[in-house]
Amino acid sequence: MQIQRKKDHIIVSNNHFEVYIKPKIYGGYYLKKFVKNSLLEMIEMREICVDISEEDAIEIAKELLNKVYTPVKKLNNFGMSPT
Repeated sequence: MQIQRKKDHIIVSNNHFEVYIKPKIYGGYYLKKFVKNSLLEMIEMREICVDISEEDAIEIAKELLNKVYTPVKKLNNFGMSPT
């Protein structure tokens, strides 16, 4: 896991994904998870509205990197039938 600090944001990355941490103007952070080296393939975005420390934001970014997503295989699980 790598942590890079830029002028206005922090990048936390592993072999497959990158999480960009950008502070909000009035406290809080935006966290955006992308496929590595592809800013057009965003996986998830979170907005933290409370004023937390930078270390806490980095810990949340690490959790995002390790998150495993399971795709929905059937719409019938939601009580809907495809039309």
